[in-house]
Amino acid sequence: MSFEVLDCLESLVRLTKRSPTLDGSVPVRVARACVPLLEGNAYGFQLTLDRPLRLTRRLGRWRAAWREADGRELERRHRGAVPRLSVEGFVSSALWTRALAPAVARTASGGIRLFTGLLVKPDRGAWLRVTSAANRRNTLFEVVEQVIPDDDAWVPLVLELRPRREAPSRFGIEGEIATIAALRPDVRLREVPLGDAPELAEAHARFYDRTYFEGKKEDVTGRYRRAVAGETGAEAPEAAVGRVASIGVALVEVKPLGPFTTASGPVPALRSSDPRRIDTLVFRNEVAFTAFFDGHSLTLEYDRKRLRAKAEAVERAFHAAAPEGASEHPGAALYLTRYFTPHPPGEPHFFVKPWAFTQTPPGWSSLLDGIHGDGYDVMRGVVSTDTFFATPAVFHLHRRGAAIRVPEGRPLLRVIPVPRRLLAAEPRLRRL
Repeated sequence: MSFEVLDCLESLVRLTKRSPTLDGSVPVRVARACVPLLEGNAYGFQLTLDRPLRLTRRLGRWRAAWREADGRELERRHRGAVPRLSVEGFVSSALWTRALAPAVARTASGGIRLFTGLLVKPDRGAWLRVTSAANRRNTLFEVVEQVIPDDDAWVPLVLELRPRREAPSRFGIEGEIATIAALRPDVRLREVPLGDAPELAEAHARFYDRTYFEGKKEDVTGRYRRAVAGETGAEAPEAAVGRVASIGVALVEVKPLGPFTTASGPVPALRSSDPRRIDTLVFRNEVAFTAFFDGHSLTLEYDRKRLRAKAEAVERAFHAAAPEGASEHPGAALYLTRYFTPHPPGEPHFFVKPWAFTQTPPGWSSLLDGIHGDGYDVMRGVVSTDTFFATPAVFHLHRRGAAIRVPEGRPLLRVIPVPRRLLAAEPRLRRL
């Protein structure tokens, strides 16, 4: 189960698969130890633009244009292909026909709408999600997220690109511009206090035991890699039900995925008539902070008194839930209560640990999709949350010598359950 892709513009945009190490560009330590980040790098398929698109801002409005030679060739292809989509039954909506008339157009919100030349059709039991390229992306623009349901109909793949406020007045777009991946609908998540899920506290304490921290003094432990080595990709056929266990009072909410782009037209729509949904978790920042990277060291500033007060409630909830004797090392609780964990010197990264455990059914992992901000990305990862229940947010700072500021309550991370068998699913390509 996956999706079909129809290419009508002869590979203007291709679907490509990333290597987990981003072609060897990740640090050696990450390549050896950080399985969730490696799987996040390789997640889904990248929509890769083979010709540079130039964006120019004038009088506050953005325009896009191809290079002259590319523009003539693409215009010829576009004039030949788009009318055929209606004639041959791939597009039946007049709204889509009008929307596809220009290959590139301005949007009412001030961004750029790009027709990729691709149409997609999810298999029954799969929804498609289109979003940022993440982890290795052009940070000068954002991609407006869209979800495409399994209506047994072709849907044109049109990207809305929104340049960031600080983007220069002229810049180019090329290479990986977005990610498309399949999800399974009918996913529910229940919120429970940790006291109702003591086995999650026990599993966390057993993972972060004395041997873990003693081994970490010398080298990477590889414990997570070993813990998930024997996992299976099979999942139950019925609706999946997972849970999020708050440790104390955590800033987390359950939100359904949407809105949807369908064959009826390019305007996103809600689907109240479909009983299926995909529940996601949105984690928000617990304590306001600033972060500064000077090329060698990363410095974090925050209200330590406020963090201590909130962390004490987390520690009490964790120890109350963990069975007696399970937490033999203080590091298990410290993993949570420290909240911030910087990377080694020279890396513009640090962790933030949400105060909750996420558990999915057997055969399900969770996509950790970061919510970007001014001057930083929260990186994409994939965690086997049927085995390991923490969902850290990994920050990457773009700028050296300039502080980022993240207020309390700012969304940091969206967690989306996904069957592991879909992580390896391949699309089927057709040409017009």
